[in-house]
Amino acid sequence: MEVIQYGNSSINYEIIRSNRKTVGLEVSLAEGVKVRAPKRLKQERIAELVKQKAPWILKQKNKFADVKPAPTPKEFMNGEKLPYLGRRYRIKVEKATQEGVSVKLYQGKFYIEVGPDIVGTNRREAIRAELLKWYRHHAEDKIKERIKKYQHKIGQEPNSIKVKKQKKRWGSCSNLGNLNFNWRLIMAPMSVIDYIVVHELVHLKHPNHSKDFWQMVEAIVPNYREKEEWLRVNGKRLVV
Repeated sequence: MEVIQYGNSSINYEIIRSNRKTVGLEVSLAEGVKVRAPKRLKQERIAELVKQKAPWILKQKNKFADVKPAPTPKEFMNGEKLPYLGRRYRIKVEKATQEGVSVKLYQGKFYIEVGPDIVGTNRREAIRAELLKWYRHHAEDKIKERIKKYQHKIGQEPNSIKVKKQKKRWGSCSNLGNLNFNWRLIMAPMSVIDYIVVHELVHLKHPNHSKDFWQMVEAIVPNYREKEEWLRVNGKRLVV
């Protein structure tokens, strides 16, 4: 790890060398500052480039200051809370006579029934696996429902809709008209889900983030910037 001083700020950065011809800078909350550089570029030159980009780097790092960190991993015990549609519901764990794990949301609580075969170290993963199924099922139903609501306003219908695991994206639209959504959206408020649905549906008409694209998004979701900001700040907390 290298470091430069810029005013009163220290910037730590990692150099990753490859056969590339140019220098690339990346700033992320999880991995910090990374410099992708050609193999033979001198270290002193890299430090100069980082210093030149220091105002931009510090600006990017400041954006992460209000981002809420991911919660500690759940043990799935009574009293813990799980997110769903923007609210957090307490967990109630109960013993069951049948094998396996079942999950239901009822009267403001997540009821998790655990069978006699679920013991020891596999308990946590067995419960988590069943919760993931529950979330993905409800995410698929809810997102398809919202697409039906908005596709007529936009005048476009997707070729296919998939709800799946996506590391970085909340939604995407292919050039074939296929829409993909991150299952974790089901933990966000409905207004945030609606924004992502509208965003991807509008891409069926305007593939790029052009002026026309944003005008159509804003016509349907006037406060869409608030929804983007909510995801930026809270997105890491939408986990099981």
